[in-house]
Amino acid sequence: MGKGNFFFKRIVVVCAFLMSGCTENSDPDDPRTSEEQVSVYNEQLVSPPETSNTPLLTLEEMLGAIDVQQALAQAAADDDAEALALWQEALLSAADQVNLAPNERSLITGRQGLKYLEFQGMKTNYQAAFERVFLEFEDVSKVYENYPAFKNLHERSMALVKQRDELVAKVASQLKEDGYDGDEVAEARRQWQNFFLSESSTN
Repeated sequence: MGKGNFFFKRIVVVCAFLMSGCTENSDPDDPRTSEEQVSVYNEQLVSPPETSNTPLLTLEEMLGAIDVQQALAQAAADDDAEALALWQEALLSAADQVNLAPNERSLITGRQGLKYLEFQGMKTNYQAAFERVFLEFEDVSKVYENYPAFKNLHERSMALVKQRDELVAKVASQLKEDGYDGDEVAEARRQWQNFFLSESSTN
């Protein structure tokens, strides 16, 4: 399966943006309340020296923290305005501690800031939903229906689906040429899924 592995590596490179942006949703069995999760997040922050005015983190880095991603995703999924407000307060406090650039701090300030944080949570949920159907060869149009706000990503994600299907077809053709005794397409899909997951876990 040398040819198959070559094709697999090509599709993983193309799909890297998707896997790097996707995170799992918050554990529904997590007993911590939103207030407790925010408290833990605040305790993990280390105050910078008072003399430093250089930003220690960017907004992207702050929002990229796993706890933050999961919390915003859960709040967006639950339409939980209270949780969003709690995390906005925590993030603004963190922004002050790390000297976040003023133009970035303004993005998470006020009512518009709440909408921005909700959008970030929705984006995480969209990516997770797309990843699941993409991996399982299910109908991605259902994801588009549930997340119309990400219409600008639909064309790009459909290109990924097309490339995935072309890859699987090539691997299935190679299996047939090699005399594989079974459903070539099903086997090609299985190998693609295994390779995709293994590559994702190392990124």
